Amino acid sequence: MGSRRRVLLLVGVLLVAPDGPALAQDRIPALENFVEQVAGLWAEADVGALVALISEDDPIVLDAGNGTQSANSRHAAAALRALFAEHETIDARTLAVSMASTTPLRGFGEIAWTFRARGAPGEQSRSVYVAALQEDGSWRITELRLLR
Repeated sequence: MGSRRRVLLLVGVLLVAPDGPALAQDRIPALENFVEQVAGLWAEADVGALVALISEDDPIVLDAGNGTQSANSRHAAAALRALFAEHETIDARTLAVSMASTTPLRGFGEIAWTFRARGAPGEQSRSVYVAALQEDGSWRITELRLLR
């Protein structure tokens, strides 16, 4: 086999291989859409819809400002309701998205959250870290953390 043919074959394998760089790049838009969806739900303080994005079988890592804990969807809902009861969202937008692995598909994003304490003047900002795993063709939240 000629060297040119070997190079073309190798390029073809990289483009279709499950862990190839081209395929990983193709998956970033799906992850970006997911993180955008999470940011929109966060902006609306839609706890029910956020919790629906958590796997029912696996707990998530959660830090809603009171320390990191492992939480099932019910506990995550209670923590998010308490957080949104105390804070009024002004804006939530995606800052960054990155793929972490392709087998299994994992990624993360950062959301800029601008808010104020209910009844108080002045705005504050925090980053919200969102980690996600794709299972059964859908992205699921595996981690939510408020960062300082």
